[in-house]
Amino acid sequence: MANNALDQIKKLDDQKNKLREQAKQECLVRAHSAIAELNSLGFAYTLIERSAAGRGGKGSMRQKKDAPCPICRFKTHPVHDGRRHRSQGNKKQPFTNQELAELGYAKV
Repeated sequence: MANNALDQIKKLDDQKNKLREQAKQECLVRAHSAIAELNSLGFAYTLIERSAAGRGGKGSMRQKKDAPCPICRFKTHPVHDGRRHRSQGNKKQPFTNQELAELGYAKV
């Protein structure tokens, strides 16, 4: 009984994947046709496929470098960089020991 249900699920998954691929191909044909028409009018368009981790994806956030902060000129744990000083306005200066403690940082 369970084996039969699993077989049916596998068949449905295969059918879903085939239908999805077929729909993708149909859409790509229409998209390429539209791009070709735009290009014939003098525009320069291309169609590209972007991965999920590409620009604007989940992996696109800037990471802090494990280097001294350019404003404090020392490293902390956890790491911080110049972006942490945004609240200081135009007169950015190194954090004092008290400010570091309040922010949860320790000099390394």
